[in-house]
Amino acid sequence: MGNFRFGKHGWRVCTVFVFLISYFLSLTSPASGVYFSCSTGGEKTVALTFDDGPHPVYTREILGILEQYGIRATFFCIGCNAGQYPEIVREIAAAGHEIGNHTYGHPNLGCAAYEGARAEILEMENALPADVETRPRLFRPPGGMYCDEVCRAAADLDYSVILWSVDTRDWAHTAVEDIAENVLTNTEAGDIILFHDYVSGDSPTPEALRRILPELIERGFSFCTVGEMIGK
Repeated sequence: MGNFRFGKHGWRVCTVFVFLISYFLSLTSPASGVYFSCSTGGEKTVALTFDDGPHPVYTREILGILEQYGIRATFFCIGCNAGQYPEIVREIAAAGHEIGNHTYGHPNLGCAAYEGARAEILEMENALPADVETRPRLFRPPGGMYCDEVCRAAADLDYSVILWSVDTRDWAHTAVEDIAENVLTNTEAGDIILFHDYVSGDSPTPEALRRILPELIERGFSFCTVGEMIGK
């Protein structure tokens, strides 16, 4: 299991609550990998992740920002959105980013049965364009909610379960200034940072990235995909 750090996120009560539930459930999990963060051997490396996309506007805007800084990230796509915007999925893959599995329909899997979780994972895979050759091997349960059966289904399909250690709460339309302060104050080596490329309404994410990325680079941080971080 990946390293688990939550003390530095004490002010985000909802996130801590989700982490605690997920962590204690994972103690009895047969899954070989449930990661909140990962040791990087002392290197100041972090992984940026983006959930719920692709979005017809924001995903492309985020791809442009990442290209500007030469950063590759992990996009945990929802199958129904991937099926609606296959050309954007192709753009994500063509730019060298990693595609992760975020279920087909974004259900709450906190008490899911094995077959239901397995079906969501496989349906998302089937929604990807056939010409995207690399299949996902990283799975993020919506809301970070999972149980033993979800972990078992993911492991049987050769997935690692990926959560996060820094939550930007961009999905809640958190102010750009607050997102930037949160990330720049709390980010440490090995962190997995949660953003969303699909946000209903106006998204604070692109502007937050424009403020955060140059500062993290100035501080000596580098970036990798989650798969690279955990060696998968």
